[in-house]
Amino acid sequence: MALSESDISATKVPHGRNQFKVSDGGGLYLLVKSSGRYWKLAYRFDGKQKSLALGVYPSVSIEQAREKRDAAKALLAQNIDPGEIKKQERMEQRTATQPPDSQGTQERQPIQNRGRRPEILTHREQSIIEGRRLCILQVLADSNAYATSEDVLLQELDSRGHRISFDRLRTDIAWLHEQQVVQLKTGPLWGIYLTQTGLDSALGRMWTPGVKRPEENLTGEMEMDSQSG
Repeated sequence: MALSESDISATKVPHGRNQFKVSDGGGLYLLVKSSGRYWKLAYRFDGKQKSLALGVYPSVSIEQAREKRDAAKALLAQNIDPGEIKKQERMEQRTATQPPDSQGTQERQPIQNRGRRPEILTHREQSIIEGRRLCILQVLADSNAYATSEDVLLQELDSRGHRISFDRLRTDIAWLHEQQVVQLKTGPLWGIYLTQTGLDSALGRMWTPGVKRPEENLTGEMEMDSQSG
């Protein structure tokens, strides 16, 4: 049964318990603690039961929590783990807040644990990712119906100097979907569609943080899976 504002207001942690859950449907539930109320999404991925934090009530309203649930399910429909996308976003946010000097120091440090992505991206790695995201938007903008498939995208990206794996592409698409610059549709019209914001970003009419500006992407860099994960 879907929750209402009055239902949430009436929730209290029972005596003798630390927390309890109230379901809203579709895997979305409110975790009620003495310290506050937290939106969570229960889902399965790769045969494992997982949960995704969607925010704190009332900062995140019921409607917003449901929108986040639906967005996460759209990713799951594309065989993308929304939890992994959130981890990547946190990592990129940490990189964005680093001073340039610390990014340069990170880039000059010896690479440890080869074969694994470092916890903090270097300035060059972040630049490559942002350039690739712009390239994806430009490929979509160049297609007639502003829609395409993963196979076509991979081929076009490769021809433009961005050689990546399917997993890397799906992670990029999921990130762009979270920023509302692309839409993912299933069914007979399955495809990856540009939103108006995505089209404006591809053409340089506006800037989306995390996507390189077109004038900054004049030269492409060949990427290998070992560089981009």
